[in-house]
Amino acid sequence: MDRKRVLVASDTHLCHIDWYGKENKMRVKKFIEDVKKEYEKDPFEMLLLLGDYSLDHWVYDIGGSYLREGVSNTEKFVKEYLCEIKEMGIPVYMIPGNHEQYGEEDWEKFTGGKRETFALCGDYLFIMQDTYSGVLDPKEHSDGTYKPANLEKIKELMAQYPDKKVFLCSHFYDPRLESEEFKNFCKNEERIIAMMCGHIHVSKVWDMTEHFGKMMLMTGNYSYSSEKPAEDSLWGFRDLILNDNSIESRYITVDADYIIGDKNLHRDYGYQDEFKLTF
Repeated sequence: MDRKRVLVASDTHLCHIDWYGKENKMRVKKFIEDVKKEYEKDPFEMLLLLGDYSLDHWVYDIGGSYLREGVSNTEKFVKEYLCEIKEMGIPVYMIPGNHEQYGEEDWEKFTGGKRETFALCGDYLFIMQDTYSGVLDPKEHSDGTYKPANLEKIKELMAQYPDKKVFLCSHFYDPRLESEEFKNFCKNEERIIAMMCGHIHVSKVWDMTEHFGKMMLMTGNYSYSSEKPAEDSLWGFRDLILNDNSIESRYITVDADYIIGDKNLHRDYGYQDEFKLTF
């Protein structure tokens, strides 16, 4: 298999909040511009988005925009911003996060896709799961309800593509809420290379071998960092370099200025939280 590259991002949060000195809409516009620049530097086969494009369903502060005023920032993100990536001919696959609690009909209307999907890239299968569909179309403001991974769907797709190595992707796989059957399957299935998640707003490579037998590659954010200090996991996205017998991954931090507390910071374009696996 020839070298192939995949870009993975999450937690852009088009909403009513400005973070790090950047006005909300300009921040999301910069995300799109940075993805386009990344493609020009080193083209990638596809863009995988792992949720939280909005705060459409949110339980805190003033609540989510969808129940509060009927505004779907998820729809705006797709139709006003993400369209620029699609117009370049780059395949885009997206799944919801805990802030997009739309039922299947509305999700498809706003995004053009299903809440769960999969993607193929060379010798690799990306299974993209919806783990926040416990309660959809909520009638009250919500922070999302976790639903364990659909193990039967994983098995079905792996049987359909028996020669592919597998990445499991979701907004998050919560080891506290997952079934022992799913955990044991992940531990024992050698075709599963790694897991990829967003949600936590960090860029780290987490050792989840105790729970799942795999490493979990976290996809950072383009909103606010959950790291302390925050500058350990600033705006960016993760890439994957796929080869016949190895993968490489790194979190790519973009060139940006930040105001964090009383500090003015600048981060140059660069790499951190790298990971390599040879088969």
